[in-house]
Amino acid sequence: MMKTLYIIRHGQTEWNVQARMQGRLDSALTCMGQQQAGAHGAAIGALGGVDVLYVSPLGRTRETADILNSHLDAQMRFEEALMERDCGAWSGLTVSEVADRWPVEWRARSHDPFNHRPPEGENLGDMLTRVEAFLRMLQLSGESTVGLVTHGIMSRCVLTHYLGLSAEEAMGVKHPNGIFYRLQFVESEVRPSYFINGDGPRAGLLREDMGGTILRPIEKSPIGEPQGGMG
Repeated sequence: MMKTLYIIRHGQTEWNVQARMQGRLDSALTCMGQQQAGAHGAAIGALGGVDVLYVSPLGRTRETADILNSHLDAQMRFEEALMERDCGAWSGLTVSEVADRWPVEWRARSHDPFNHRPPEGENLGDMLTRVEAFLRMLQLSGESTVGLVTHGIMSRCVLTHYLGLSAEEAMGVKHPNGIFYRLQFVESEVRPSYFINGDGPRAGLLREDMGGTILRPIEKSPIGEPQGGMG
């Protein structure tokens, strides 16, 4: 069964810098994004590497995975379930453009960001439904150490699944491009930690308010699924 899971967001992209919603669209990594991917790969390599990298098939995650894997030389598999949130009609627009064109929808999102769907898009519940079967398979697979190369919102969904986070806790998790998460599965606990620019581990999950970390190990069922929360 899986003992360690690394959750790696793609490096910074041109659209990240512009505060533009990428969703299923794409933009290239910046120079900083390439450096972030290299730092993640070097750090994970120093920790012993991974048995396999599962990668979202979007361009920015493919580019990140190629840089990562120059340090790891791991088997790489593309997994559509790890793709980013479909932002629907908001794809390719900046946050200010969305707020100007859809003021009512944007206010609704601010009141309930977990459950809100952009027009023709997905909410986090939809994404959890999409990815949960894959995550259950990983937990029971014969691969001991696994890396996921994915996206900021999908990272929240992965953490929600394995840690049983509430909707409020999930929306409080921060995953900037310069960090990666590590989940360690130890008997009945899932122990989260994170690395910033390769430095760590630091216990818990980085929060949006930067005021602390979530430090709540979750008991698992006999088949390895978290009890409670969204898992």
